[in-house]
Amino acid sequence: MPSSFSCQVLIAGGGIAGLWSLRRLLAAGYNAFLLEQNHIGSGQTLGSQGILHGGVKYGLDGSNRAIADQLRSQPPRWLDSLAGRGELNLSSATITSPCQHLWAADSWLARVGATVGARAMQGEVTKLNPADWPAALRDGGHHGSVYQLEESVLDVRSVCKALADPVKDRILQGTIDDLSIQDGRVTSIRSGDLHLSADVFLFTAATGNELASAALGFGPKATQRRPLRMIMARGPLPPLWGHCVAVSPKPVATITSHNSDSGRVWYLGGGVAEDGASLSNSDAIANAARTAARILPNLPWHAVQWASWLVDRAEPAADSRLPDGPVLRPATNAAVCWPSKLVYAPALADLTESFVRSLISPSGLSSPPPPLPLATMGSYPWESASWLSL
Repeated sequence: MPSSFSCQVLIAGGGIAGLWSLRRLLAAGYNAFLLEQNHIGSGQTLGSQGILHGGVKYGLDGSNRAIADQLRSQPPRWLDSLAGRGELNLSSATITSPCQHLWAADSWLARVGATVGARAMQGEVTKLNPADWPAALRDGGHHGSVYQLEESVLDVRSVCKALADPVKDRILQGTIDDLSIQDGRVTSIRSGDLHLSADVFLFTAATGNELASAALGFGPKATQRRPLRMIMARGPLPPLWGHCVAVSPKPVATITSHNSDSGRVWYLGGGVAEDGASLSNSDAIANAARTAARILPNLPWHAVQWASWLVDRAEPAADSRLPDGPVLRPATNAAVCWPSKLVYAPALADLTESFVRSLISPSGLSSPPPPLPLATMGSYPWESASWLSL
């Protein structure tokens, strides 16, 4: 016999967007639960580079200035929470680097000197003397300028854990097998034999949002995908976090460093990841290896292993190529939501809480969870990668 369960708010999707919104709604007194199909953070959240973007790289050539301006206000909210004094207490999460670096040929940085200079006046960018460069750039053969960006990088899994642990009994593992809609209202989600009903439904499930968007009548143009093939390099590499830039709106490569049981991993996004999306695994790796050897020729690339991870980023459709902020699309008692970037998760939670408050008041009540297993934490792409030596 099918069973049923009811709560005030049901969130579908256990990435950074769903977790932050769940915590906010519970703090406001709503009886809320979250349903995750796989593992907490799996997919786009744990596949992100963990950068608290402040917008510097998006404003360099002027093509994404609106995004750059909006991003600037976001990191302080995170840093307050990471320090334990913000809207949520994330003091147990780890900041892997308090800053990033920006480097390229002098000729390129000279052309964007006004933007870099303006940020420098506000304390967001500092030009470094060679003695203060990170070892990867100093010993890797870079020649040119290096700037330090006041943009922190997070251990994303530790953030997910800090968000999930205090409310882990409300984060459940289950599939969405059917969505019931009557008179334009979502009435329930079926997961196996269990019918989950709620007053309000929030869909924060990345690629899973496409199914919800279709069911809610938004049409196929409500969402977009931007594929990436993230590149991983593992070996005797010094730590590095930052962007190698060129005459393009996107960096040549964005690099973050991560520790694993088998050694340090460089996780490469930016241009090499976008270019790799249209290439095979082997060709994408070869292209990234050539790029890395070109920009930092003196590092021990002969001792490095390589892997890639293909992700099809699911986002709200945007008139420009990039969404310029978090998006919530309402449909009666449901909304499809995207943070668009990790750093926008608190801003999206503002939208989700406001949407819920416009429909219902917090009950202040709790209830035992439905008969579903608790969701477990996901893994990073490099923890299950197939590594190659070139």
